[in-house]
Amino acid sequence: MDGTVYSGSHWQRYATAETDEAHDYIRRAFLDVKVRFAGESRDGAGLRTITTSLADIGVTRLHYSARTQVQTAPDGDLNVTHMMSGRFTVARNKDEHRLRSGDVVLMLPDQPQEADFDDIDAFITRLPRALLEEVAHAQTGINGADLRFDSSRPISAALGRHWTQTLSHLTRSVLCDPALMANPLVVGNTRHLLAATALAVFPNTAHGPALRAAGEVTPRALRRAVTYVDDHADQPITLDQVAAAAGVRPRALQLAFRRHHDTTPMRYVRQVRLERAHCDLRAGSPTTGVTVAMIATRWGFTHLGRFSTDYRAAYGCSPSHTLRT
Repeated sequence: MDGTVYSGSHWQRYATAETDEAHDYIRRAFLDVKVRFAGESRDGAGLRTITTSLADIGVTRLHYSARTQVQTAPDGDLNVTHMMSGRFTVARNKDEHRLRSGDVVLMLPDQPQEADFDDIDAFITRLPRALLEEVAHAQTGINGADLRFDSSRPISAALGRHWTQTLSHLTRSVLCDPALMANPLVVGNTRHLLAATALAVFPNTAHGPALRAAGEVTPRALRRAVTYVDDHADQPITLDQVAAAAGVRPRALQLAFRRHHDTTPMRYVRQVRLERAHCDLRAGSPTTGVTVAMIATRWGFTHLGRFSTDYRAAYGCSPSHTLRT
């Protein structure tokens, strides 16, 4: 019996009881595998999945009842598994990782591994290599070609829980809401959050070498960065653009801002925009039809509740009070 597919605008269900169909699905959806042993359950393969797609990211709830042993042939993309129940063992050379309920594991994107699983229920998140390289470069300045993951295990148990908590939050608040899933700003932020979380949770080359290679930032270069932000605060700004204007690497600029301004470049951008909004509120008048929402949106603050909270913390009153006085 062929696999059965049901699709929606952002999700797809798949089910099959045929072993070969189940293995073909795993190869298409996650990574190539060479099957070494395929057992049977009472229901055959018993594969059931539901996948939510967020642009080029897939989050899949997978139930698979058959006992299977495979060798992976990875293609560079990341597959992160959060085990809910069942038995799942991943091994490379003599390093064997036996997962328990609640554990998180990364299938190494550039190295083959052995996997043995039986009657599993899991969330599997697939992240494209290009996205990981983009986020790693923005955070640390590392060249994408130099990004490598060194272990299937999270750096710590706490970071493993951080992955599951992040995924749970996104599943409840974003992936279940078609309106948010259709919003390009929400999709972009969610994609980058998942990639940044994976980079923080699992050991990889962005954690060390980029920090040592960051280099020093001269006071003149730092002033160039500040001037660029001041001159372009009314336009979209990225970390790479500010670093290019200063003539330094993004990671070096981040370290310099923390050292000399006790903030990050992008938080400084937000601070400058908040000051500009404050000036516009002081100069405006509700009698002319100007609103807090209009001024906040002009300076890139689309979440009015958060804008009001940040504004009150900075200026001791609400934005509406400033506009009225």
